[in-house]
Amino acid sequence: MLATRGLVSGYGRVETLHGVDVEVPRGQITTVIGPNGSGKSTLLKTAAGLIRTWRGSTLLEGEDISGRPAHARVRRGLCMVPQGRVVFPFLTVAENLRMCAYPVKSERDLRARAEEAYEFLPVLRERRNALATTLSGGEQVMLAIAKVIMLRPRLVLLDEPSLGLSPKMIGLVYQKVSELAARGLTIMIVEQNVRKALAVAGHVVVLVLGSVRYQGGVARLENEVDLGRLFVEGKG
Repeated sequence: MLATRGLVSGYGRVETLHGVDVEVPRGQITTVIGPNGSGKSTLLKTAAGLIRTWRGSTLLEGEDISGRPAHARVRRGLCMVPQGRVVFPFLTVAENLRMCAYPVKSERDLRARAEEAYEFLPVLRERRNALATTLSGGEQVMLAIAKVIMLRPRLVLLDEPSLGLSPKMIGLVYQKVSELAARGLTIMIVEQNVRKALAVAGHVVVLVLGSVRYQGGVARLENEVDLGRLFVEGKG
């Protein structure tokens, strides 16, 4: 579904990704793990068009989208939920959903998509007239996911969805992520909660210091990679 070829990017003059080759299989959950500062979020942001590609390419279903802006990638079905529960805090839940679905011109279609989001995340229906700033942290994550559902994507990039949440809410978030995958969405997750991410993933990428150290099935990971050593190495 998504692939990078020799991807190089970073911030300012600092190179963060050093020729990264990644494959994201269609219809699966791919998780990207690794020590802090390894370039995991940079990989997602570059794939989404939020950070400029320095060299290499990003392919969506075989098409090179490296030079396309973020909004063009959204129209091609690639959507990202950034780290930090990005919502419009002083708009209601319902208004957040409408704002996100800016490409949708039909009022009937907008209402149908909102109904889909509420059916998938019933807690948002109950809070649809509440300002987003009054939602709990977990509810804001749900709203961020619902905003993506409004666009009916084919590939969703999730950056640290469990950050700062209670164990109960983390379990609910990952339940909903698994349900999205069961509907046929391709999902790529960057996550520090390694245990939870690996529990739902079928494919895993290990990034250390901006380079891929492992890529493949979750079942083979423990036999082929000493994660403890790599995480210590990445901190050094």
